[in-house]
Amino acid sequence: MLQESVKKLPVSLFVYIALDGDGQLAAEAGSDRLSAVIGRSQSLGDFRLVFPKPPAKVFYNYLISYTPRLDKIQETVMKALRLFSIKNKSPPEHYVALSGKAMPEGMSESRANLIVYQVSCTF
Repeated sequence: MLQESVKKLPVSLFVYIALDGDGQLAAEAGSDRLSAVIGRSQSLGDFRLVFPKPPAKVFYNYLISYTPRLDKIQETVMKALRLFSIKNKSPPEHYVALSGKAMPEGMSESRANLIVYQVSCTF
C-alpha cells in the first residue's frame, strides 16, 4: 500500500570530459545516443572512453559544447538543460536532461572542449 503512494524520483549521473588547454575531443554519437568519446591531450596522449548501451529502463543524454574556461563548465551545462518527457508513460513522466549539441554560434563542433554524458533512471 505505502509503495503505491510514493512518487518515483529521477536520478542522474553526469560524466564530464573536458580539455584544459591544447588537445582534441570528438564524440561518436549514433542516431539516439553517445557511444564513445575519443580524444588526445598532452598529458593522456590518445584516448577512447566507451559508453555501453544502457538497459531499457535507463535514459541517456549528452552535451557537446565549448567552454572558455574550466570554471565555466557548470554555467555551460546549466544552459544546455531541457525538460524531456519519458515516452509511453501514463501519466507522462518528465526529467531534466542535456540537449545534445550546443556549440557557440559560428563555432565548429571540431573545437568542442567539453562533452558530458548523462545517465538517468527513476527510483
